[in-house]
Amino acid sequence: MKANVKVILFSLTAVVLFLFPIQQATGLFKFKKLYGAMEEQPKPRLTAQQWLDCSFQDGAEAYLQQHYGFREPLTRLYNQYIWDCYGLTFAKERNWVFVSDDGWYYESSYVQEYYEGSSWKYTQDSLQMANILGREALMLSQTQQILDSMGVHLFVLLEPGKELIYPEHIPANTRYHHDKVFSAHDFLHQRFEELGIHYIDAGEWFLQMKDTVDFPLFPQTGTHWSNLAAMYVADSLIRYMEDLGDVNILNFTIGEKYVKTKEPDNDLEEWLNLMRPLKGEPNYYAKTPIVDDPTAVKPRLITIGDSFYWNILNHAPFKRIFGSVPYWYYFSTIYFDGPEVNVADIDLLEKVTGADFIMLAYSTPQQYEMSNGFAQRFLMEWCYDKEEIEPLKQKMKERISHDTPWMDGIIKKAENMGVSVDSMLNMETSYFITKRPDVCFPALTDSVPLKRSSKAEQIITQKSHTNE
Repeated sequence: MKANVKVILFSLTAVVLFLFPIQQATGLFKFKKLYGAMEEQPKPRLTAQQWLDCSFQDGAEAYLQQHYGFREPLTRLYNQYIWDCYGLTFAKERNWVFVSDDGWYYESSYVQEYYEGSSWKYTQDSLQMANILGREALMLSQTQQILDSMGVHLFVLLEPGKELIYPEHIPANTRYHHDKVFSAHDFLHQRFEELGIHYIDAGEWFLQMKDTVDFPLFPQTGTHWSNLAAMYVADSLIRYMEDLGDVNILNFTIGEKYVKTKEPDNDLEEWLNLMRPLKGEPNYYAKTPIVDDPTAVKPRLITIGDSFYWNILNHAPFKRIFGSVPYWYYFSTIYFDGPEVNVADIDLLEKVTGADFIMLAYSTPQQYEMSNGFAQRFLMEWCYDKEEIEPLKQKMKERISHDTPWMDGIIKKAENMGVSVDSMLNMETSYFITKRPDVCFPALTDSVPLKRSSKAEQIITQKSHTNE
């Protein structure tokens, strides 16, 4: 009997010792992936030099921390333990997720926007922030007027943040200490009215219907508007575009709601990486069949914006309603338009003037970076040829290099970042041009720029021939 016990104990010990490396090497058991951003650690290569300077040991430790067998379930088990016993997880400790006493979850950027506003990330002067966003709005107005003449309709969707619609659940402030003196949402709403910029304020609409709808506009454990709320936004967008472009577009109906959680309704909960689901209010979903209409057209829609639009693009039938729906995520990476490419690598004027609608869609914290440079780049390329742009950039670089206080700051930045002064000067020049193209390119100071690049002239000619 004792011998059998020893055999059993030895076998269990061997299983424990070898099962982890077997799982690491083969991935025999499949587990749900952990959520969150992580810098991938490369597998180290053993060399004599790396062994002697200990870089191999350090690299191996970092690699194994990410790739040991059963990492996913063990991480979730540990997270569940510290959550149940101490109310903590890695995401909460890092202040990525804030939890209120009544069990509502908020992403940190929206908590900051509620208590102090996000303008503090850019400047401590509210007047300077107003000037920055005022120039952005003016460039959007210039862009809108140019595109209107091309038969392209540009408009802005001001998306609400969770803090705007459900401030009553927001966690107590334990981190933010500035007074809120500026709101991009309030400023842009007013400025768009003054400039005649086409826009929809979904936040204003949500606040009006918040107490009358029978479903949550934002999920309790998610950061984006709920999937069901996004379907109503999508329906309103189609009707708005029909009115703006005087065109008949396919519509869809929103069926009876039913309990269903689809990404990203529980995205903040997923960040916690727990073993058990959290308790909370139910999430809802609905089917969205298209209404058949043989007279409807399928316009081309380009959307530039933040992650709120994923709900619409992934769950509303936009891909069947529109001729094309490329998504220029933060004006950086292009999705749903063939292979993923960077916006920097495309012919911007050709793509934009070939669309029927251009929508800019940003939620409250992201509205401080409205358009992410789209309006600036469009105006520069509409008015100037590449051969003209480079000398003007060089002229700005020389102007900065002769500004002693400015250069002193650049030298300090270069030292802190460990790059050459010339590289830092190039970065500073590019950044300044992105923020203030009107300083470098005189044509952009006109209310509607009249100067045109040869590419713009070519597009105008092609459009006129097509219309004939």
